[in-house]
Amino acid sequence: MPAATELKSSQVALATAPKELPPGGSYCPSCATVFGPDHVDAFCDCGTWLLKIISGDGSFADAAVADAPPMAPIMDDSIPPMAPFMDDSPPMPTPAEPERADDPDTPAVKVRSVKPPSGTPCLVLYGPDKQPLQYFALTKDAMTIGRLDAVAGIFPDIDLDEWFDRPTIRKISRQHAIILRTRATNTFALRPLAGNTGTQLDAQMVQAQEDYPLKPGHRIILGGVIRLKFEIA
Repeated sequence: MPAATELKSSQVALATAPKELPPGGSYCPSCATVFGPDHVDAFCDCGTWLLKIISGDGSFADAAVADAPPMAPIMDDSIPPMAPFMDDSPPMPTPAEPERADDPDTPAVKVRSVKPPSGTPCLVLYGPDKQPLQYFALTKDAMTIGRLDAVAGIFPDIDLDEWFDRPTIRKISRQHAIILRTRATNTFALRPLAGNTGTQLDAQMVQAQEDYPLKPGHRIILGGVIRLKFEIA
C-alpha cells in the first residue's frame, strides 16, 4: 500500500463548464462529460452529480433538482361525499388484508446492530438521531464503501444503499472510498476514489486517490450526508 499522507484542506478542482450545452442537456463538473436531454440519470458514469442550465442567464443547478416533477394539484374537497348505501343484509366475513408491497423509496425499518466483540476494528454508521445504526467490521485488507448497483455490477463491501431513502443515498458515489489495512502494523487508512461526491475526514475535505491514516474516533462524512466513525470496539 502506498505511504499515507497527511490531511490536506485543498480539494480537487472541478472541470470548467462547457461553452455549449444541448437544450435540456447536462454536464459533469468533475470530468466535463456532456450528456444530451435523453440522459435520465442525475449522476455521471464517474459517480458525480450532474449539472444543467435552468435559466436563460446560463446558471446551472443539480440535474435532479432541475428535472423535479411539478407539485401535484390540490384536491378540492368542497364537494360533499355521497351518502352511504344502506344494506340490511348480514355482514360478510372480512377478508384478511393483503400485505402491501414495500415502497422502493422508503427503506425498511432496521434493527440496530449489536456492537462487535472487543478489539474489532470497525466503521460505525450513524443515523439521523446521531445514534449508532450499524457496525461494519473491517475484516479485509481492502473494503469498498458505496451503494449497490446490480445492473452495473457494483457490489461494495460496505453497502449503504439499504439504510437510506433514494434522495439521500444518491448523494454518495456507487464506489465512494476504500478502507485499507496494513497487516504488518495492523493500521488502517481511508482512500477516497476518483469521482466521489465529496469526502470529509473530521473537519477537512480530502482528495481522491490519496491515503489518509485512520485513528480511533476519526469521523468520515460522505457526500455531506452520511456519517461514519472509525472505532476499535
